[in-house]
Amino acid sequence: MKRDARLVLLLRLVLLLNVIGSTVALGIWLYRQETASLIGLRQALMSLVPRPLALPLVGLLGGAVAGALIHWGEPSATGSGIVQVQLAMRGLPLPMTWRVALVKLLASGVAIGSGFPVGPEGPSIQIGASIAGESSRRLGGKRHQRLALAIGSGAGLAAVFYAPLGGVAFILEEMLGRGSIRVNAIAVAATFIATAWTRLLSHPDGGPPLLRNLLPIIDYPSRSTQLRMVDLPILLLLGALAGLLAVPYQRLILGLRRRLAGWRWPAWRLLPLVGLLVGLGGALLPTDFDDPSRLAFDALEGLTSPGQALQVLVVKGAGMALAVAADAPGGMLTPTLVVGASLASLVQTVVQAVLHQAPPSLLFAGAAAMLAAITRLPLTAILLSFELSKNYDLLLPIGFCALTAIAVADQLAPSSLGETMLEEALGTTTHPHP
Repeated sequence: MKRDARLVLLLRLVLLLNVIGSTVALGIWLYRQETASLIGLRQALMSLVPRPLALPLVGLLGGAVAGALIHWGEPSATGSGIVQVQLAMRGLPLPMTWRVALVKLLASGVAIGSGFPVGPEGPSIQIGASIAGESSRRLGGKRHQRLALAIGSGAGLAAVFYAPLGGVAFILEEMLGRGSIRVNAIAVAATFIATAWTRLLSHPDGGPPLLRNLLPIIDYPSRSTQLRMVDLPILLLLGALAGLLAVPYQRLILGLRRRLAGWRWPAWRLLPLVGLLVGLGGALLPTDFDDPSRLAFDALEGLTSPGQALQVLVVKGAGMALAVAADAPGGMLTPTLVVGASLASLVQTVVQAVLHQAPPSLLFAGAAAMLAAITRLPLTAILLSFELSKNYDLLLPIGFCALTAIAVADQLAPSSLGETMLEEALGTTTHPHP
């Protein structure tokens, strides 16, 4: 009897996982189609209307539509979605239903398609968790509800980034909360340091390994992306800068968030204003940055002066801060990656101006560093950036830069942006405003 019961449980689990996986995949596919269609309409409008007018106009209209969907469709679909899933996993009465998934899909697709500097991963996490929660209730009851929400959130993240390892790391680090930030970071650092010394002391073709690794820094861009000892000072500097900047940037977002919350504007009124301002900022950048579905790494590689890189960093950073503070329906992981890569582009152009050379791994390393400093999730930041790069040689530079950023940020502020937002949401939910 016990063996039969275990078999039935196993078959039910396999069915549940396949239902979650297939429905999440379908939801993400529809999400991609919606976003691509809206971006196409945005590009077509820019061919008819001057770009400085088209970008703010599309942002204004897109913000109005997204805000209306949230306000009248499902208020729980606001924000990135990660905090909402965490609240539901703690047992708070936040809906995780098909309705939430549908409204989040539509509202965030409109926001991203109209140029909001938010990412698809937050909505994908909430969509995945909502689908998993609904499927679990229908197939397995409420017994494994918390685990289903965690699995669905990781599946959504993995599906949108094509990053299964990053999805697993996100489940363990953020949703299930296994281990502390410091323990995770120290464990990862130990493995990276051992691997780095093994690589540096190995015996490849071309002479003694230490001499090969102490040669002048390779020109940028280059096909050679392996970690070399001469790259470490610049990578560590970039990580330290990301950690230093992440803390005041986090405080800026939280302060702006509280100020906007004090206005008590509904989403249909606030998001059009955000879209208008984001569009005006986007018009200041080169046309290579117009496609909101791309990480813009290719565009960043085309920057040639520190002034250009600084302008991109300010515009991208301000846009993300405003969108996150206004609870725009989109994730903050992707825009954080872009802000980090923009910081890396600034460092790269300065290093090139001074040394006429730079390491080729800076963009992905800077993206991981800023994400790690903001979220304090070392494995998630490292694996996401690594899987986006599709280049194993970048894993060590990404890791060293991200771990340095966490070490610096953790000395200046004990809590991450997500932890602070969750604490504020718990306080608001437990003690609602009159």
